[in-house]
Amino acid sequence: MQPAHKYLSNLTTLRGLAAIWVVVFHFQVLICLFVFPQQSLLIAKGYLMVDLFFIMSGFIICHVYHQSFQAGITIQNFRKFIVARFARIYPLHFFTLIFMIILVAAGNGWNSIDDPKAIPANIFLLHSFGINKIFTWNIPSWSISAEWWAYMVFPVLAIFIYRVKGLGMIVLGLFALVAYMAIMYWLPRHDPFNPAAIVPHNLDATFDFGFLRGLAGFISGMLLYKAYEGGVWHRFFQNDLTALLLIIITILCMHFGVNDFFYIILFIALVYVFSLNKGKLNAICNNRVLQYLGKISYSIYLSSIFLFVVFAFGFKKLPGVKYTEHSHTANFWLGLGYCIAFIIIHIGISSVTYYKIEKPCRKYINAKWGKETMPVYA
Repeated sequence: MQPAHKYLSNLTTLRGLAAIWVVVFHFQVLICLFVFPQQSLLIAKGYLMVDLFFIMSGFIICHVYHQSFQAGITIQNFRKFIVARFARIYPLHFFTLIFMIILVAAGNGWNSIDDPKAIPANIFLLHSFGINKIFTWNIPSWSISAEWWAYMVFPVLAIFIYRVKGLGMIVLGLFALVAYMAIMYWLPRHDPFNPAAIVPHNLDATFDFGFLRGLAGFISGMLLYKAYEGGVWHRFFQNDLTALLLIIITILCMHFGVNDFFYIILFIALVYVFSLNKGKLNAICNNRVLQYLGKISYSIYLSSIFLFVVFAFGFKKLPGVKYTEHSHTANFWLGLGYCIAFIIIHIGISSVTYYKIEKPCRKYINAKWGKETMPVYA
């Protein structure tokens, strides 16, 4: 079940940096806005890091598991795969959900986000299918729902790509393209806080069509892996100059806020570059701090709820932050200072959830039901 594969350390760093970017995005939305959209959209476009996660996930899962299903799907290999994936994502998701339920029941009171009717959908990872009319409970976990169902169909997708080959790649590539276009332009999306508002033509679908967004990204990552496996343009994409230019272009595009679909192309190229590079980028990515951030990136992404709750119910107002009915703003340097402090504390909390919940639960579940230990980055 565990084929030979090399560890792609650069992607670990990329995943860690993306997780931090998501935290900063949520910090701006919920606690303190300090990079204003009229000045730069670099932080405001942070929701797109989830699409980078989906693409990386499809790439890495294909890298680790595709050989396991080339001979077909059996009860044994599917069970081992699903147990390993369940062990990877579910324990921390369940823990944060229970934490939120207890907290709300103890004193905050129910509302549209903390809706008891949404608990079953969260438990069974169905909360990216539009069952509820708003994102619920631990809000970022909608993407875990989308990720889980991408895992469920992965064996079939892998067989389709590797047996049907060229035609399979074309069909799935067209599916991903149509899915992205549908999310941006065709599907009936709405603003949960203001149903009458016009939803921007972007990819920020979560509780409604998040499952489609996740599957499109996951498939894009799988198709990218086929290019990686086939050696397509390896020499060009493993070059340090290519990596530098691509990183600069991505940052500039996010700063100016270009059309969201363009980022999918950039993210596909970024994952390719990071997976191939053995030069200076590789040396930077193998820094111990960056590798650690990547190792605990899932906890960073999903455990932010703990610190946000502290701010929501504890620190009602931060010194120097200007509060109005619909905003909470600060000058850049003060906001940056608060944000850095928030990130440092959050990394500490995420380290605890990683070593006390995520890692031991994954090890226990795999040992008891999966009979294998999968690499952390998968």
